[in-house]
Amino acid sequence: MPAVSLIVGIVAAPLIPHVGIIMSAFAVCVLLSWLLYRWGYAQSIGILLCFLCIGLLVGQKDEKPLPDDSWLEAVVFSEPTEKPKTIAVDLLLPEEDRHVRCYLSKDEQSRQVQLGNSILIRHVANGFIRSADWQFGGDGYGKLSHVEHLQLRFLHIRHKLLCRYKAVPVSEERYAVLAAMTLGDKSALTKELRETYSVTGASHVLALSGLHLGIIYFLLFQLTLGRRHFWFPQVIIILSIWAFAFLTGLSTSIVRSATMISIYALFSVAGRHRSPVNLLCFTAIIMLLINPASLYDIGFQLSFSAVLAILLLMPLFESFFPENYFVGRPVQRYIYNMVGMSVAAQIGVAPLIAYHFGRFSTYFLLTNFVVLPAATIILYGALLVVLFPVFSPVLLWIVGILNKALGWISQMPCASIDGLHPTVLQICLLYVAFFCVYFSLRTLQQRVPPIT
Repeated sequence: MPAVSLIVGIVAAPLIPHVGIIMSAFAVCVLLSWLLYRWGYAQSIGILLCFLCIGLLVGQKDEKPLPDDSWLEAVVFSEPTEKPKTIAVDLLLPEEDRHVRCYLSKDEQSRQVQLGNSILIRHVANGFIRSADWQFGGDGYGKLSHVEHLQLRFLHIRHKLLCRYKAVPVSEERYAVLAAMTLGDKSALTKELRETYSVTGASHVLALSGLHLGIIYFLLFQLTLGRRHFWFPQVIIILSIWAFAFLTGLSTSIVRSATMISIYALFSVAGRHRSPVNLLCFTAIIMLLINPASLYDIGFQLSFSAVLAILLLMPLFESFFPENYFVGRPVQRYIYNMVGMSVAAQIGVAPLIAYHFGRFSTYFLLTNFVVLPAATIILYGALLVVLFPVFSPVLLWIVGILNKALGWISQMPCASIDGLHPTVLQICLLYVAFFCVYFSLRTLQQRVPPIT
């Protein structure tokens, strides 16, 4: 509930642009929460109001429009991608502490842009920058924070690994998928390839998320012999997870997963009880306090809604089977986990996908039976290729099989339902209905004796 109160505060922040009033209300709520320590429910309401005020505070925007003739210092923070008429790059503006997606007019100067270059820009209209409105120079690189310097170093390492992929003679489609699935670089993905993965409901494997970090965590956990109560193995795991997060560009879903795994590992060392839903909410609070704008990021919304649905529905699905039913039945457990997690995640993200993309993939179950094993093999194979590049052709061959399988699924009749355009109110009502059904089933589950 504190996470929900914080989200409500961030959304409502533009409606109450009075910091003084919010600070006063926050002080009153803190005082009331302290005075009401003997009354649990009243104190809980006071704490929720405190988080609401915090959301109102962090959600305030301080935008200072710059004159039309001003120059902004920027740093190229992605691999330049050549389009038919432009060069697409992600720029970091150190003075404003934000990233922007820009398109430079294609000419000899823009073709020389490389990752880490400092440039000066002005007159950014809809992300398009004319040749006369940018130039090399400035001290943008020197104004980066220590974290941003570290991130840029990892991006240079990623560039070297991408060059290793490109050294193998292979089709652009295979390279694009491999780069996206293992290093988070989606610049080479064509429109047709994105459409194939979108129609089949496999876009989540192209956007690095908890699936990828979960695979890596499982490998590291096995390499440390499962010593979750010893601090040294857990520190190694946490550092490795965050190194991979930096290497892949610190996307919202990766940061969410890395934060959850880090908290989980720290609690494991302390021997504390860990509630997955509480960990997820705590992670959301941390990310929103650091960057409130993450709330409006599509990756943030899809990532948290999918994981929350899985954490809520999987225990409910387990109640449909007798206790210890899966003991000694690994195949049945694998099928159950695959189907249960796919259905739960789809329930969580379907309204948001319909809102943002106007689509529902009908064969998502079949797709997940293909992409999840393939993603595991490809990710482990990528780690092997880093050490032994000779295995690169084998890895790219597996990627080619995945692309062909998804291409076949995308051509099946009624592979997706398009033209869905629900409103924000309808989305909210769908999630309200979901939680009502969920709590009704939980109540019924508690009253009905378990299956034996």
